[in-house]
Amino acid sequence: MTVKVLIVDARPERSRALEQALRDAGFEVVTRADEHDDLYAIMTRVKPDAVIIDAALPSRDTLEHMGQLGRRFPKPMIMLAEEETPDLTREATSAGVSAYVVEDVQPALVRSMVNVAIASFEAHRALKGELTKTQTTLSQRRTIERAKSQLMETHAFSEDAAYQWLRKHAMNRRLTIHEVAQAVLASDDFES
Repeated sequence: MTVKVLIVDARPERSRALEQALRDAGFEVVTRADEHDDLYAIMTRVKPDAVIIDAALPSRDTLEHMGQLGRRFPKPMIMLAEEETPDLTREATSAGVSAYVVEDVQPALVRSMVNVAIASFEAHRALKGELTKTQTTLSQRRTIERAKSQLMETHAFSEDAAYQWLRKHAMNRRLTIHEVAQAVLASDDFES
């Protein structure tokens, strides 16, 4: 499957050279756009696999705009900039930039630049997904623990008896234990 790339660049001469380098490396350049174009509409229409954005000297507005674009259309974003500073690199990373490359990218490096950005983006997204899943699991466990405590107080159950009560009601009602625990915490007169 060919990787589709969107180029956002205000300088046509350079974006043409970058487009040719990408095509030579086996990528499909879906379109070139200017930063003043409606990037949301373009992203919706062309659905790129990666975005390369040229920013002469990225300002906070540019980085904020990239952050908004990245939140709405999570894709690997590669920023080409004239210079690199640690602060700018940190801000670009916070905005969701997968790779930050100082200009004058040699055509031979284009393939690895895009592939590394995509791999980095996918690894970051997988970690973020695992973090969200872990946070959800911990939150559900806290709810179950609170429901067990409430059952132990109101019915003088042991901890094991409270858990078995939740489990039995979950099986009988075809719910998860977490859902029954939420119902217990939401209602004082949950059926015992």
